[in-house]
Amino acid sequence: MRCRGESLASTGVPESVGARPARPAHARMDEHVTTRRHHHRPRQGPGQPSTWECRSEYASPEPDRGFDDGSAQARRRHTGDEQSPARMRGRGACAGRYAGAMPEMPFVPVIPAGGAGTRLWPLSRRSHPKFLLDLTGSGSSLLQQTLARLAPLSDLAPIVVTGTSHAAAVEDQIAASGFEARVLAEPSPRNSMPAIALAAAVVEREQPDAVIGSFAADHLIVDTEGFARSVTAARRAAELGYLVTLGVEPTHPATGFGYIEQRTAANAMDGHDAAALRSTGARPVVRFVEKPDRARAEEFLASGDFLWNAGMFVVGATVLLDALSQQIPSLAEGARSIAAALGTDREEEAMAGTWPALTSIAIDHALAEPLAAAGRVAVVPAGFDWDDVGDFRALARQLRAGTDLTGADGASDGTVAGVNRVDGPDCDVRVLGTAHVDAVGSRATVYGATHRHVALVGLDGVSIVETDDVLLVLADEHAQDLATLVGRLPEAGLDHLR
Repeated sequence: MRCRGESLASTGVPESVGARPARPAHARMDEHVTTRRHHHRPRQGPGQPSTWECRSEYASPEPDRGFDDGSAQARRRHTGDEQSPARMRGRGACAGRYAGAMPEMPFVPVIPAGGAGTRLWPLSRRSHPKFLLDLTGSGSSLLQQTLARLAPLSDLAPIVVTGTSHAAAVEDQIAASGFEARVLAEPSPRNSMPAIALAAAVVEREQPDAVIGSFAADHLIVDTEGFARSVTAARRAAELGYLVTLGVEPTHPATGFGYIEQRTAANAMDGHDAAALRSTGARPVVRFVEKPDRARAEEFLASGDFLWNAGMFVVGATVLLDALSQQIPSLAEGARSIAAALGTDREEEAMAGTWPALTSIAIDHALAEPLAAAGRVAVVPAGFDWDDVGDFRALARQLRAGTDLTGADGASDGTVAGVNRVDGPDCDVRVLGTAHVDAVGSRATVYGATHRHVALVGLDGVSIVETDDVLLVLADEHAQDLATLVGRLPEAGLDHLR
C-alpha cells in the first residue's frame, strides 16, 4: 500500500490512476464537514441544491403509455421538458421538470463500496480497489463521482458501506469531495444483501417511511441529468411498494451482464395497479436472468423485452426489510439488531457476534428473483449510458469515447480530457498517466507513470499496465480471463501482489 505523502512516480502507479483525486471544482469545501460511521441526522451536504426546499431539480422519464413506442432510441431522446408546478417542501421554489407527481418520501442513497476489481489488476488491488481509483483522468475517483451524482438527489446524507480495511480511505475521499456521507464499516465481506440490509435498517430507525437507493461505488455514468430522471421515476414506483431496479438498454448481445425481462406491449398486465405503475415510467419485471451465452444474448437483444441488470435498486427501507424477513428471516433480524446497537456500548459485540453469521448472498438472489416471481418488482428503463468498467476492454472503450468522461463534450478526434493521445503512423494509442509512449501501427492503451520509454510496434487491441511491481500486457479481447491469472498468484507465492 502506498504510504501517505509518498509520490506516485516513486511507486510506479499512474499518477492520474492511483492518486488521491482532487476535489471536484463545483464542490465548496465546508470546514465543518465530518463523516461518521454511526447513524445520525445529517445536514445538507455542501455544494448541493437543497432537496428540503425542492425534492428534485430533474425530470422523471415520461410515463409509459402502454409501451406503444417500443423504440429504445425514442426513449433516449425524451428529455422530460414538460413543465408542471413542482411539489415543494419548506421554503423556496424550484423550476424542476418532471412528468408526474414528485416523490413524497425522503430519499437516502446507499453506496456499496466493495470488491477487489480483479479484472483491473494491477491498478486495482485488495488494498486500493477500483472504486478508490480515478480510472478516467477526470480528477475524481469512481466513488467521488458516485457521490457527486447522488448528492443533489439526497434528503439525508448517503451511506457508504465498505470494509473496515478501506473505511479510512473512503472517509478521506469523502472529505476531499466536499460532499457529506456516512460510512458503515463491515467487519468482513458478506455480499451485497447484508450490506444493503444493514444500511436499510439504519435508515429505518431514523426515517421509517424513507426510500433507499443502492448504487455501486464503481460504475461510470456521464449523463447525470438522465440518471436523476430515472432515479426520480424509480422513487415514485418504490412509493407504490415495489422493489424497483434500473435496467440499461442493451446495445449489443453482452454475455458479461445479467438481464431483466420486462413486461411490454405483448405481455403487459392490466388493472389499476398496472396503470399506477406505468404512470411512474416503470414496468413490471417478469424475471431476472443470469449471464447468458452468446446465442441467448442475441435472442434477448432481438426481442426488445430485455434490459441489462446494472445492480441498481430503489425500495422503501421498511419494505425491503419486511420482504427480507419473509425470505431470509435471520438476515433481516440480524441487520435490524446491529442497527439498533450502533452508537451504543453494544455496538462492538453486535458487529462481532451477529455480522459473521449473516447469510452471504447477493440482493438479486435474496430478494429480486423471488419478488419478481411474485409480481413485486418493477424496472425503469434507464435514460442514460452506463458502464460498470468491469475490465480493461471496457476501460479502453471509455477512454476512446467521443464524450469527456467528466460529462463535457469531447474533442472531435475522440480525445478525452485527462487522457493523452499518441500521434504516429496508423496509430490509436491512449495513455492514462505520465508514461512517455511512441508507437507505429498500433492500437493500444497504456497505463503507467513509468520513467521508461515505452515503444509499441504493430500491436492491435492491447492494454499495457506498468506499476512498480507488475508489468501486465493483455489482449483486450481476453480481458475477462485476467481474473484467472490473478487467482493463481497465491499458489505461485505472489499473494502480496493482489
